[in-house]
Amino acid sequence: MDVNNIYLLESKKMPWGDWGDMLWTGITSRDPVSNLVSIERTGPFSPLLYLSNNDFIFTNEARSLYDESSLLGIKFLYEIEKKRVIKLDWHNWDDKQHITNYLDIDGEPEDIILRGINDNELMGNMPVYWLAGIHSNIHLFVDRKSKSKNPSDYIFIDGEASHSDFFIGVERMGVYITKKAKDWIESNFPDHFVYYLIHKKQ
Repeated sequence: MDVNNIYLLESKKMPWGDWGDMLWTGITSRDPVSNLVSIERTGPFSPLLYLSNNDFIFTNEARSLYDESSLLGIKFLYEIEKKRVIKLDWHNWDDKQHITNYLDIDGEPEDIILRGINDNELMGNMPVYWLAGIHSNIHLFVDRKSKSKNPSDYIFIDGEASHSDFFIGVERMGVYITKKAKDWIESNFPDHFVYYLIHKKQ
């Protein structure tokens, strides 16, 4: 596998800081007994493919597109339970306006969801979500002395990688992808993510 074109995949930069991040990703949590992931989020808008708490989440539409591709490395583990959906049509808000024009932010970003009222009808109209499992790891060298906030400057590929298009970082958690996967994501899910080119350690 060519490790000269590997990218770190991260969520897009949202307006409104942590509040915007919460609107985009919602909350994913794991049941302490079953270890299964569940989703609590706003609707009706939902990204088709997104990261939340390092969980890689595909809607049915995204899964179908992946299944039709020639990409390697994703195994769909199970359909994710939707525990709570709050009706909040934030996707049409003017992102140049301050968040307080739309929300009472007396609290934490999670309160957008935790204090909201579950909309059962909307929940039934939300997409089916799948948890994607990535079973290939990639070893990294992390320059702890670097003061840069750009991962391209302080994370490096250390060694070779298996024949896959998706990896989980060992020394630095995250989803790492080949250029082929990056091109596919950018084509099918524009403006969903940001990408950082990770060079091979010299």
